[in-house]
Amino acid sequence: MKKKCEMESMHWDNFFAEMHDTLIFQMHRIHSVMFRVANGLIHEASVPVKMEQLPILMCIYNCGSVSQQEVADIVHRDKSSVQRTVVTLEKKGLISVSQDKADKRKNILRTTETGTFVAQQIKDIVKKVEEEIFSAFKSEDKLNTINTIKETADKLELLKV
Repeated sequence: MKKKCEMESMHWDNFFAEMHDTLIFQMHRIHSVMFRVANGLIHEASVPVKMEQLPILMCIYNCGSVSQQEVADIVHRDKSSVQRTVVTLEKKGLISVSQDKADKRKNILRTTETGTFVAQQIKDIVKKVEEEIFSAFKSEDKLNTINTIKETADKLELLKV
């Protein structure tokens, strides 16, 4: 008689065998590799931000001055997720949070001088991540991959899911 753990392991193996060729499984693999490479390069550069925080920091940097709700809308994250990241970035001295003068319920976000410097470093790191990820690709494969992923994302965003 097989032990329960062995049976669960077999069930798990079957699940992965079934899921291996699905889009969602493969996209997760790509996501994991890219985040691992990016977090490694970010760490090497002594940048005090994790990949998960980048969209919010870069949104604030690119907008110059933006409300917390606008950031949530732009990066497609829920308000509580944005709030947690805002608190972390503020503690690290990368952004400043102030109350909107016209609407006291709104928080206005801006990058600090340090945050601006870090955001500029991040642009360079993103380029390095792409170089490292695509070092295994032929030039035409790189372009085809980017175009396919972009077209897929564009189509999926049109779905009302």
